[in-house]
Amino acid sequence: MNWIKRNYDQFILALVALILLALSGLLINNAIGFQATFAGIRGEVFHNNNVPPVDLGPIQDAVAAIQAPAKWQRKSGQGSLFVSIPYTIIGDKPVDPSTSTTMLHPPVPNSWIIDHKLDILDSNVLNEDPSNDGFTNLDKWKGLNGDGSDAFDPQDKASHPPYWTKLRLKQYIKIPFRLLFNAYDGDIKQPDSLQFQINTVDVQQPTQFVKIGDTIAGTKFKVIGFAYKEVPDPNTGSKTDVSELTVQNSETGDDVILVLERIVDSPDSYADFVYLWNSTEFKVRERSEFVLLPEPNLRYKLVDITEDHALIQTPTGQKVSVPRLQ
Repeated sequence: MNWIKRNYDQFILALVALILLALSGLLINNAIGFQATFAGIRGEVFHNNNVPPVDLGPIQDAVAAIQAPAKWQRKSGQGSLFVSIPYTIIGDKPVDPSTSTTMLHPPVPNSWIIDHKLDILDSNVLNEDPSNDGFTNLDKWKGLNGDGSDAFDPQDKASHPPYWTKLRLKQYIKIPFRLLFNAYDGDIKQPDSLQFQINTVDVQQPTQFVKIGDTIAGTKFKVIGFAYKEVPDPNTGSKTDVSELTVQNSETGDDVILVLERIVDSPDSYADFVYLWNSTEFKVRERSEFVLLPEPNLRYKLVDITEDHALIQTPTGQKVSVPRLQ
């Protein structure tokens, strides 16, 4: 201790030398470790090309939110933020059609018009055709059953009733049959032995007597069958002879039944149709085929005609009634 006091300067110098020596050792050790670390960094680098997918959900939600108009909730449904819900005056009070039980365009309910985005305040809305397919909104609502139970979408061009629903009977053009079955003679149990009295109507020629298998002179008809029939008279109780004579058109093969002492309508009768789909009119011979645009490859057949309606057969074989034009 006395030496340190006597040699203080030397002691300090020796202490500094020891500290410098220790620091030198530390620097040398770090330098050796750096070489090893740098060698590891310079080693082989492994690449990974599997990029994780980006979640686009938030972006898509943001775009949808920008594009969607602002909505606000009300008791009767959705409404625009800047446009009032449509009101109409019933009596002397404004009424929301979506909640009113009074139909503005009967027989179509208000809800059906609103749900299909039609203008319920338009007085002519039922006669409009927003899909431009030839069927009005009323046609779409009526559907096939006529009561809205199978309604179609008025905004969809491919959704509509069959085209035959646009067909109407304008006129039944009856052509009187030019033969009159006046009488018959012989044993009804032996039809081949019977003679039938035939008169031509509006043609100047004598009465003809023919048998089964004979052709009626001056016509295209051949007698092919006879059936004896009677019907009771509800007033007197007596029976009336309504026997039938069947003749066949040799050109068309059509059979026509002549009732005793009656003039029947000819198979050459016609139906005068109005096609509301394209506002056209055309005639069809009874038991003949026809087409309806815009489906020229599908064939319909006129089966029967009366004053009130026409019976047609659709391409699927279904028989449907065409009402008379009102």
